Amino acid sequence: MDWVHAGQYPVIYRIYTKNDSYQYLVSLYYAVLFVGGNEIGPRSNNELIVCTGILVFLAMYNATVFGDMAVLTEESGKK
Repeated sequence: MDWVHAGQYPVIYRIYTKNDSYQYLVSLYYAVLFVGGNEIGPRSNNELIVCTGILVFLAMYNATVFGDMAVLTEESGKK
C-alpha cells in the first residue's frame, strides 16, 4: 500500500496554472497510462477493490479493441 502522495510532488500536479496545451498533454498522458493500468496505486482496501475492478474491465476492453483491430487488418488484406 506504499504509494507516492501527490503532496510530495506539487509542481507536477499543478497543471491548472499552466497553458492549455500543457494541460491537454498532461491529461492525455495520464489517460493513456490509466487505460494501460499504470499509475494506479491503491492506498486502502476500498481503493484496492475498485482498482482491481477497473483493471479487469480495462483488460477486457483492450482485448476487444485489439481483437477488432486484428480482424479488420486481416479482412483488409482479402480480395
